[in-house]
Amino acid sequence: MDGSINSARRSHYLMGFKYVLIPASANDAMQEFEYESDIVDLTKDTFREHVEKYFQNLGQSVDRSVLLGQLQERTGMDLAEKQASGELSSSAMDKLLASTSVEIFPVLLPTKDTEFCAISFYCDDKSVAKCLEENSRASGLAQSCGYPGQTFRGDVFAGCVFDDTEDEWRRTDFTLKDCSTDSKWAALARKQRANRSSGDVASLAAKMGVNNPAQINPGMLQDSEPTGETDQYIWRQQGDDVEVTFKKEGLVKGDKQQVKVTFARQSLKVVVKGDIVFDAKLCEPIHPDESTWTLSDGVLQVSLSKAEPNSWPALTKG
Repeated sequence: MDGSINSARRSHYLMGFKYVLIPASANDAMQEFEYESDIVDLTKDTFREHVEKYFQNLGQSVDRSVLLGQLQERTGMDLAEKQASGELSSSAMDKLLASTSVEIFPVLLPTKDTEFCAISFYCDDKSVAKCLEENSRASGLAQSCGYPGQTFRGDVFAGCVFDDTEDEWRRTDFTLKDCSTDSKWAALARKQRANRSSGDVASLAAKMGVNNPAQINPGMLQDSEPTGETDQYIWRQQGDDVEVTFKKEGLVKGDKQQVKVTFARQSLKVVVKGDIVFDAKLCEPIHPDESTWTLSDGVLQVSLSKAEPNSWPALTKG
């Protein structure tokens, strides 16, 4: 991404695109690579498979107990109990624990203001269970873009996508030059986060009585306000913004017309492909006109604009 939509479109006529590897160890230099072929269809995104193979080939061992605990939190199922009862075979369990997947974290969402460019970080979804070291550079870059509580472990890939959210989607260049807090995309991300929420580093620091936001411990921020997770979604809050990320699988950009999100003063309804994935009264009132939703990289995320700047103890009203 070099700052203009025209350049992004020009890259479409070139074979391949550039992306960056940010190693976990600060002693290892960041590397810029070039993918050999164009990717212009989200449903045929071989780049994600490429990243999965990279993590798989690293061959790091997994702490079974940690991973089983994470899977139980995500799915609500006690896999160890299912194995003990015979519902899950040992071979099926081993296959499940050995599988490698990629967690995608969208740092910049594609909008008209960002010239429809989206920046995402890609990491090993089992990085915690593998006890990988914190990636200070990737974490610092995300935090500087308005995600003060975000941390990454292990190696992280950074890539760019052009997505007009309607007809056109393709991977474009993300270079070493872009791996800077002074880059244009980082400034756009900060602006995007500021416009969506007042919960940026400075306001969070003020709430916690910290004078130097740069010294905020990400772990402190994660515990500063309630969050939660169910089988259907994960929710978290930052200042005046509540984000709900849905776990609906198999979503692609073309499914946008099959997603219907209805915002009301104190309720939210989300329908995906005819299935109601959320329909409940919210814990606190919101500004319906200032609330938004996006479908990017197969991730459906709803952003709720709080009507009052107080912390929500829960997402829904029980």
